[in-house]
Amino acid sequence: MTFVKCQTASAATEAHLRQHPWFRSLDADTFRELISRCRDISFQAGQEIFHHGAPCTECLLVCEGQLQGLRYTQEGEEKIFGHIVPGAFIGLHSLFADPPLHWHTIRAETPGRGCLLSAAALRQASLAAPALGMHIIEHGARLLRHHTEQIDWLTSSTAEQRLADYILRFGKPQSGDARIQLPLSWAQIATKLGMRPETLSRLLAKWRRQGFIRSQRASLYVLDSNALREIVRTDRVI
Repeated sequence: MTFVKCQTASAATEAHLRQHPWFRSLDADTFRELISRCRDISFQAGQEIFHHGAPCTECLLVCEGQLQGLRYTQEGEEKIFGHIVPGAFIGLHSLFADPPLHWHTIRAETPGRGCLLSAAALRQASLAAPALGMHIIEHGARLLRHHTEQIDWLTSSTAEQRLADYILRFGKPQSGDARIQLPLSWAQIATKLGMRPETLSRLLAKWRRQGFIRSQRASLYVLDSNALREIVRTDRVI
């Protein structure tokens, strides 16, 4: 883990955990034991909190800031698996794996803070409060469904469908105009969507000729979002 600031859990963190719906079922003694083994963590943009393949002895509850989950290809390219926002747990299910290893490298996109929960303390709390264990199981089931649908989409769609879907889902309109901001670079998007960078460039050039988009330097303008929706043409909800 790269250098990040860690310290004993503060009163603010204790209050945050006590208000979290997962921990409301804990009795006073169980909660006290859990919080005694928690740590506050603060991080800056660009810092890596966990590393893929490293032992997982704590999970992180994100309180503020945004992070990315990623791996690296054999060529050293970044493969972004997801964007992590406040309220999310990082490494939670890795704690219950055998062996307990981190499945992704976690890197901060923005400054932020969170709470590191001890694996042993969380296991003990789950045994003492079955409702907490059920929350963890249900959370894992939702993730499994999400990733199964992602794999199905990745293997049953065309590169053009995947790119159109990504732009419609993750493009953030800027200042009420047609310009959008994507969370990843074009190279990262190509890796994430399972296509070569030249394939992505060819699709963008095709859409420019068709008048669906316009690009200017690093900016992308969507001129015909209905055309992109027509390209997707599946029962996938957008």
